[in-house]
Amino acid sequence: MRKLSSILIILILAAQSAFAQAVPALLVPADARALSMGGVALQPDANKLAVKAFYSMWAPKSAGNTLVGGDVFFHAIGRVSLSFEGRAFLGKPYETTFAQGQAGTTFQPVDWLAGAGVKVSISDAFAVGVKARMVSSAIAENAKGLAFCGDLNFSYTGSIATASVGVRNLGSKINYGGDASYSLPTLAALQGSVEPLDGFTIGAEVDYLFAGALMAGLGLEYTIADIVSLRGGFHYGDPAKAIPTYVSLGLGLQFAGVRLDASFLTASKTLGNTLMFSLGYAF
Repeated sequence: MRKLSSILIILILAAQSAFAQAVPALLVPADARALSMGGVALQPDANKLAVKAFYSMWAPKSAGNTLVGGDVFFHAIGRVSLSFEGRAFLGKPYETTFAQGQAGTTFQPVDWLAGAGVKVSISDAFAVGVKARMVSSAIAENAKGLAFCGDLNFSYTGSIATASVGVRNLGSKINYGGDASYSLPTLAALQGSVEPLDGFTIGAEVDYLFAGALMAGLGLEYTIADIVSLRGGFHYGDPAKAIPTYVSLGLGLQFAGVRLDASFLTASKTLGNTLMFSLGYAF
């Protein structure tokens, strides 16, 4: 007896084939600060150590996904810094049934991501970073795949401005057990930020997906007394091949190295009411 869940697998794989990519979780920001600024990934401001855990109710109305994970960044020796990350992107559980109508089992799609990176400061202003990542994706009990990818990034950090350019998610394709393999959402990213006034930051990012889509984000952050941060942003995206367009709002609290950040997405039928929280410590 063939399970009706096979129909769902075919639809998912057909969609990935049409969009020329798989594992869209690789595009989801894993940081509440970045998400609240339109998806602009600002450079870490920690000098020695940064530890963070995050939780998100992603697209609660349309998809009901959950994102959980954490990352660590620390200065190792000399001009070398190391980083580690891990996260899980959990889909909404569904019940499989047989063609005759008998109840089957309940399955929850999930993407697991784990990575490690190294950053080398060429000078006080310029640095190069490399990250390797393993991706495990399961969309059904009999449709699971494994892939490997990596990031390459060049960055500049000045007194009032930062800039970076790089390639993300560059690597192998993923196969779910059939004849076809599917590309990961590889993209080229250009990011920059400027602090024209003390406590006021403007960030912008443009991403070009190799699948033929464009994403862009603009974010603002205003920090009061180095304790409270107010944030807002706008993200432009492709609803078929990338993260859809949304407006973001955010709040951050920091004291004695401890940071609590929250973000909320609106003005999007797909991502409306998305929430993300980050809790971390940095110095």
